[in-house]
Amino acid sequence: MKSLAQRRQSAPSLIFVKALNRSRSVSREGCFSPISPEACPLVQSFMCHNRTFILDGHVQLKTGLQTQERHLFLFTDLLVVAKSKSHSHFKLKCQARLCEMWTAFCTEEVCEGSTDPERSFVLGWPTTNCVANFRSAEQKETWLSFLQSRIREEKEKDYPKSIPLKIIAKDVGTCAYSKTLSVTNIDTANDVILMALQQLGINGSEKDYKLWVISGREDAPYPLIGHEYPFGIKMSHIRDAMPHGSKHCACPRQLQGSFLTEQLPQELQCQFVLKPSRLAACQQLNDLSQKSFKRKRSIINWAFWRGPGTHLDNAALSSTSAAPGKLFGLLLTAICEDDNLPKPLL
Repeated sequence: MKSLAQRRQSAPSLIFVKALNRSRSVSREGCFSPISPEACPLVQSFMCHNRTFILDGHVQLKTGLQTQERHLFLFTDLLVVAKSKSHSHFKLKCQARLCEMWTAFCTEEVCEGSTDPERSFVLGWPTTNCVANFRSAEQKETWLSFLQSRIREEKEKDYPKSIPLKIIAKDVGTCAYSKTLSVTNIDTANDVILMALQQLGINGSEKDYKLWVISGREDAPYPLIGHEYPFGIKMSHIRDAMPHGSKHCACPRQLQGSFLTEQLPQELQCQFVLKPSRLAACQQLNDLSQKSFKRKRSIINWAFWRGPGTHLDNAALSSTSAAPGKLFGLLLTAICEDDNLPKPLL
């Protein structure tokens, strides 16, 4: 008879096989494709000697008011999001390194409308949050279990384990100033806020402040909910600056010197700005009058927030706040309740 240790070692592999078979069954049903996922050209294009395909499946990704039908392909170090084009062909929409990803359950802050918590969870990567809605509670649990396990394992292989992160405090006191913190790969945005407040000597909690990301990839600053990993966001920009062939590596050893400073190209830089939540809400309403709405924002209360046409790198250092904006001649603060636009406008 097998020992207890042997049975424990064999159990994960049995679970893996069962989950993989279930996922493939759902995948084939959803895509009407009888072929094995490993034979898919998109999957083949990501295969390499140090990467293994794990499972795939159909999912709905919801952000704000938008719902998209997508297909997920999970590898040992990578998640690939694709759109089904035919029975066996998929169009790549995005890909994310697992070491830079996160999961959460604050679905109400990411998408509009009701979402079944039994079949959904928040899935994110720099700098995106979306609600992943699966066809069954069983499929949701399978994906959540594998993602959390793989994310944890890839973070254990991260190099370095901590990096210096510059936090700019804006609208805190009478002037703007900054602090550089040592942030690890498991520190959340809320953890970083608390560390920044302590270093800056400011009284308050993570509920009183928001951490924003000003990224060269985005045309407007991006507010973090609190569960994201600033380390992963920063490292994603650094890794994207690496030579081709090492970009997707979880822990490239070349990450030294200028790669850990601000000496990156403008489009690959990112800044972290700490702002009081109440002032950030005013900024959201003000910028509504300056730029049209796009559905990419991940937080419903920020869904209509867009920044000015130019990047706010310099604005982040400004010591003044913009005045509240207007909509149809009325102050936004007069027509909005709890920082939300009226339903007719939505």
